[in-house]
Amino acid sequence: MSETPKSVAIIGANLAGGWAADTLRQKGFEGDIFLIGEEPDPPYERPPLSKDLLLHPDAMPKTLFLHDLDYYAQQRITLQLGVRASKLDLPGRRVELANGGQISADRIILCTGGDARRLSIPGSELPQVHCLRTLADSRAIAAGLAPGKSVVVVGGGVIGLEVAASAAKAGCKVTVLEAAPGLMTRVVTPEIGNFLLHCHRAEGVDIRLGQGIAAILGARAVQAVETGDGTRIDADMVVLGVGIDPADTLARDAGIATDNGVIVDAHCRTSVAEIFAAGDVANQPNPYLGGRVRLENVQNAQNQGAAAAEAILGSTAPFEELPYFWTDQFDLNVQAAGDTLHADQTILRGTLESRAFSVFYLDQG
Repeated sequence: MSETPKSVAIIGANLAGGWAADTLRQKGFEGDIFLIGEEPDPPYERPPLSKDLLLHPDAMPKTLFLHDLDYYAQQRITLQLGVRASKLDLPGRRVELANGGQISADRIILCTGGDARRLSIPGSELPQVHCLRTLADSRAIAAGLAPGKSVVVVGGGVIGLEVAASAAKAGCKVTVLEAAPGLMTRVVTPEIGNFLLHCHRAEGVDIRLGQGIAAILGARAVQAVETGDGTRIDADMVVLGVGIDPADTLARDAGIATDNGVIVDAHCRTSVAEIFAAGDVANQPNPYLGGRVRLENVQNAQNQGAAAAEAILGSTAPFEELPYFWTDQFDLNVQAAGDTLHADQTILRGTLESRAFSVFYLDQG
């Protein structure tokens, strides 16, 4: 494993994959780089999909894409877009593509990301039922946002609340259904969840906690949703924001160890020495949280993509990512770093009422 490879294939033309390819070239790698992606677009930033692009779908920000297509040609990075990697031939060190093509590479980085969860409920196949994961998803949702339209968002996590805020700003009547007793419970404390709850309600968003969805009603188009207690809510569109599942099937089918994602060590290496993984799909050890975790955020995707590339080139520095996320909702910008959910002391500076405050979470400190 000490020799420098002559070729690297990166499966996933997303943020992690794009940063991996960039880092290889920036660190002096002269071999072949193949960047393979299912989407027709080159690597781009996902945060605008639930915010600016929903409100202004025709005003594509210049910063959305990591680079234009000319950059990849100049850097001798071979893009294979709009094609799925269907199989890993580990003995032959080949990536088999769904279009019948094959790519041989000495090293492979899996940046396959995650797939938006769908719900197996009546009506979930209707055309006005959306998830938000890709640029195409964002455009489809934006096309249905208009003043007076009724939008039901299922899920009160980060994506669900960002979509709810954007839809409300577009003049829609918005209802959020969250099965849990609070908002964004995976990443913030009940105190911050309640703060966000009041902010959304102040903007006219109807948030219903402890309410799941049982069915989506309509023959050929969405007309309403039915909640778990039988309540009917009129709807022209339903957006599902119920999380993602790691896209680890390709790895698992190849015999690579998986468990809630592709298992990697501190150097982004999988159970197969020549295969690495980074981004949303990677289940990594995290010294800050004291166990294994999949981090689903922009910073981890770009930093781990870069770390995987550096590991391939011989770096022995462990990848240690401080958990971090941010979200924009209405005029709010919320940022959190570290472990906010397991603290024995909380310090508040500022006031929640002012919407300008900092909260420090201390553990044995």
